[in-house]
This record gives sequence, C-alpha cells and structure tokens, in this order.
Amino acid sequence: MFKTDKESLEKLSFSFDEKAIANLRAVLEYLNTNDLLTISKEEAQEALKGVDAIGKLKLDGKIYAFHVEDSYADYQSGCGEGVELYLRQGDKLDCFYVPSSRDLVYSVDRAAKFLKEHKKSTIYTGVIPLESGFLGLPHECDEDDPIIRDVLKDYEINEFESKGIEVVMLDSLM
Repeated sequence: MFKTDKESLEKLSFSFDEKAIANLRAVLEYLNTNDLLTISKEEAQEALKGVDAIGKLKLDGKIYAFHVEDSYADYQSGCGEGVELYLRQGDKLDCFYVPSSRDLVYSVDRAAKFLKEHKKSTIYTGVIPLESGFLGLPHECDEDDPIIRDVLKDYEINEFESKGIEVVMLDSLM
C-alpha cells in the first residue's frame, strides 16, 4: 500500500497534517474491519502500523484535551464536569493540566489560561475507545466514584476557540 521504512514514514509525516493522518487511519480501519481491502490482512496491519508511526511523529509533544465527568468532584464541590489536558510523550500521555486531587475539575477558562501561559495555541481531542483507552488513559475508571473521559463537548470546543486556542478534532485517536 505504502512504504513503511523510517525515511518514507518521516517524508509522509511532513506531507500530511494530523487530521489527514487520523482520517486515513479511520478509513483503513473501516475497510479492514469490513473486509473491503484488496490487500492481505497482514499488509493491512502493516499499513495501520505505518499510519500509527506517522501519527507518533506528528503528535509527539502535542497537547490532548478531554471532557471529564468526575462523580467524586461533583460530590465534593458540586461541579464534576470540566476538562483535563495531557502531553503526549511517545506511547503515553503525561498529565499536563490535571488537578492533583479529585476534589475539583478544571474549567475551560482555567485550562485556556494555562495553555496561553505555556505558549500553546493548539490542542487535540477525539473519542477515547471504551475497551482499550488511549495511550494509558482509560475512558472510565474507579467503579465506586467513576471518572469518565471523552471527546471535548461542542460548547467546550467553542469556548477554547473563543479564547484563541485551536481545537483539532481527530476522527481516530492515534
């Protein structure tokens, strides 16, 4: 389908933006899942690995934002909905702007100010897979007092963008 050696992947990573790469991954997954490819399953898996490698090259060091609903924070402060920001470091997400306790969640306003202070003007979001999570971040955790993370809500995206933060919606997190 396409070459997956390091040099070719680097070349491809400079030719496409993050959204195009995420879209390509979503299309390949759909075609592969529905047995619509003319290449073998092994070649399809190799292509998906290649797309993931391109994504890693493009997205390492980028900020991911997710909507969060924390039932414990809601019980503690009466406001359990907000956002969390994570920094992509290779194959994992590190906390970038996440409360140190579960007594509260951060608002878009606070998160946008934090991003501006750190000279960040673009964030990425997408749907976190229910079964597998994303780069170590689960969709849901804590059975007793659930925390649920998901794609930013439309109103959060609008609020970030009104504060000068570009939000890139990825059709498939990679």
